[in-house]
Amino acid sequence: MIPDRFFTALSRGPAAHGQRMTDTAREVSRHRPRGYARGFTLIEIMVVVVIIGVLAAGMILSVSLTGRDRELEKESDRLLALFTYAREQAELQTREYGVLFQDDGYEFLAYDMRRDTWRSVFEDDALTARKLPDGLDLKLTVEGRPVVLKRPKDAKDKTPQVMIFSNGDLTTFGATLEREGGVRSVTLTEDDKGEVIERSYGFVVGIVPLLNRAPFDVPLKKTGASYRIAITAFDWRDGGGGM
Repeated sequence: MIPDRFFTALSRGPAAHGQRMTDTAREVSRHRPRGYARGFTLIEIMVVVVIIGVLAAGMILSVSLTGRDRELEKESDRLLALFTYAREQAELQTREYGVLFQDDGYEFLAYDMRRDTWRSVFEDDALTARKLPDGLDLKLTVEGRPVVLKRPKDAKDKTPQVMIFSNGDLTTFGATLEREGGVRSVTLTEDDKGEVIERSYGFVVGIVPLLNRAPFDVPLKKTGASYRIAITAFDWRDGGGGM
């Protein structure tokens, strides 16, 4: 006959063994080096993938696969429409308007004859101050000379760089909206008839071999029967082997 205390010891054996394993695990945990780094969980990796996907989708929506920059085109169209509208209001109201450009936006102003100063057009929401979206820059030339657009934060003077006179005439100017890096840009300026027009510019990457030709692609906003292409600048290759 087997003693009862043998069964008691046998039944307690696994429990006691498990207790020793738990104590050993706790001991290892206490002695784990402080520099130990745990791995990423599946949820953390999925969150990172989602964030990357959202950023990539935003870039595709802004700059399409055909090379067109929808956001740049939208902002240049808006500025062109506001110039046209402000010229109409200047002639209808017999009042001088102006545009104050900054490096991150612009504002249409009206001249207050009683106070002899320029002020915001608070009575017309269409001509309120506007900020450019992130990633777009603004450059300005007046009478063919570049203008520094960076203003002190505490600047109170609101003298516009571009005048819109009551007879509809404008200061000769060129306002360029461009994507950071200058690969695509749109310039608003006057044509020979005094109308404000848009000119699209693109930076063509590549080398044109000497006495040869090379294809290029500059997306246009509007199609037409004919186009006029002008090279505004180029860089010579080292040694003068091409352009």
